[in-house]
Amino acid sequence: MVIPAPETRLPRLTHAQWENTVRDLFGLEGPTGLSDALRADSLPGEAIFDNPGGALNVDEVLWSGYQRAAGDLAETATVDSAIFERIAPPIGGGADRDRAERFVRSFGARAHRRPLTDDEISEYMMLYGEASGLYGAQDDLHAGVRLILEAMLQSPFLLYRVELSSERDRGTIPLDDYEIASRLSYALWDSLPDEELFAAAAAGMLTADPEQVALQARRMLDDPRAEGVFVRFHRQLFDVASFEGITPSTTFFPDAPANLGALATEEHDRFVREIVFGRDGSYRDLLTSPDTFVNAELAAVYGLDGSFGEDFEPVTLDASQRRGVFTQVGFLASNATQAAPDPIHRGVFLAERVACVHIEAPPDDVPPPPVIEGATNRETIANHTEQPGSICAGCHSQIINPFGFPFESYDAIGAWRELDNGHPVDTTGSPPIDGAPTPVSGAVELVDALADSTWAHECYVRHWVERTMGRHAAPEDQALVSALAEGSRDGTLSVRELVVQIVTSRAFLHRSVREVSE
Repeated sequence: MVIPAPETRLPRLTHAQWENTVRDLFGLEGPTGLSDALRADSLPGEAIFDNPGGALNVDEVLWSGYQRAAGDLAETATVDSAIFERIAPPIGGGADRDRAERFVRSFGARAHRRPLTDDEISEYMMLYGEASGLYGAQDDLHAGVRLILEAMLQSPFLLYRVELSSERDRGTIPLDDYEIASRLSYALWDSLPDEELFAAAAAGMLTADPEQVALQARRMLDDPRAEGVFVRFHRQLFDVASFEGITPSTTFFPDAPANLGALATEEHDRFVREIVFGRDGSYRDLLTSPDTFVNAELAAVYGLDGSFGEDFEPVTLDASQRRGVFTQVGFLASNATQAAPDPIHRGVFLAERVACVHIEAPPDDVPPPPVIEGATNRETIANHTEQPGSICAGCHSQIINPFGFPFESYDAIGAWRELDNGHPVDTTGSPPIDGAPTPVSGAVELVDALADSTWAHECYVRHWVERTMGRHAAPEDQALVSALAEGSRDGTLSVRELVVQIVTSRAFLHRSVREVSE
């Protein structure tokens, strides 16, 4: 049975979510850029995603940043007539105070992600009455709205996604309609609900019929904002930020593009968008599709024949050499030294991020592999890490190297190679997949084995649970993870539908009673 795991009632918005929220609140075409001045969050060491709500705090520095941003936004919104008319329209005429109260009710409901209480409306209108003369020549209406905006933008109900429901029902705490709406919008858009989702919440549709939640989720996945969330998810899961560090040696790779990391990032994002949204594809497709996107520079790395220009275009790579995201340039070149492939980091990444196999931290002060004249890269690494009786041999010989050595047919920039130091590359290995050593002859067989692996699909689903819930996976999640992993593995659940199943699950729509009572 799927049950919710304990979690915080007050997950703080990430800086990206804050930026998206104010963009949508004010109806702006793009981000304000004000979040760049907020102090960076310090995430737990084990965090893959940037939204572990319970670990995001507000200290004095960040609070000062929120205050400055609120002041800047409030000034802009009351000086720019187009924005002001949008958030405080003069509907039906009437006195300025009536117009201000309509603004408080409408804008406040969106900022708080629920209707304001009568007390909250009264408190904001008290601020309206105190604003006259605070901002120089601004008239009372604009000054009042400006002071209210400064308060609303610093409210905990904007900065946190607050969940106050506490009534128990059959061992859990059902969320109310507005709490469900906010969970949905921040899971799928990293922003506040739109008018249609607010209307569904106001009508009580989200708690009355779970199918309404599914309908909303599928509608929201067709919005470009969902593409941004899915791309960010895969960027963080596959550590695309590390692509920026790709700096191949100009001695060994004189023809490698100077901006190889940026090109690989563009390729990765286009690949994810095409598989997930262009084809409504599955995790298996992300692992095994030979299709990708290249420009002339990447085409040269992949050894493609034909004419290519500066613009990226779709291509199909040789499926006997390349299949899926882990045989693309970004993963391969970011897990390499400037001169040689790095089977250790390639292996650790596959084991931990893709198979969810735990690996003990390495001992301190491990020296780099010595240069062995005439040896292959694999022979050097194996000699350094698999000495019988050494502290390294256990993890390296059974887990890390078997996951990393199958990628020895790709050099330090991700180009295909058949020789290493004059010797044929050895890409065989027996990585532990689904708890058993699984013989593979190379990377293509390895990704095929992962695509058939229950562990790999459970690992992927677990990552999605963590991202959509904004917390670490817990034992309570296992029933949901196992059920969805089966559908992902057998191909009946696309990535999009997998996420729909998570956000319509009992775990997503309810809270744990344990968190409330402790």
